[in-house]
Amino acid sequence: MKKATMFFGAVLILLGLASLIHPRLDMPARRTEVQVLGQRLLVETRRIVTIPILVSGLLIATGAGLLTLGLARK
Repeated sequence: MKKATMFFGAVLILLGLASLIHPRLDMPARRTEVQVLGQRLLVETRRIVTIPILVSGLLIATGAGLLTLGLARK
């Protein structure tokens, strides 16, 4: 249990740091084909999600808490 807690804490810290370095995530594009006046048009829609700095900080703080909890358990 101690190792699992420490591992999960380290993963949360890494996710928090990654979201601080690269806060924008591109979601998969949705392609739609439309036919207008005999011509086929391809419409591509993308969704970009921005992760707030507060969420990144919470991930890092939670991960640090789990790491210290895992180290404190005997």
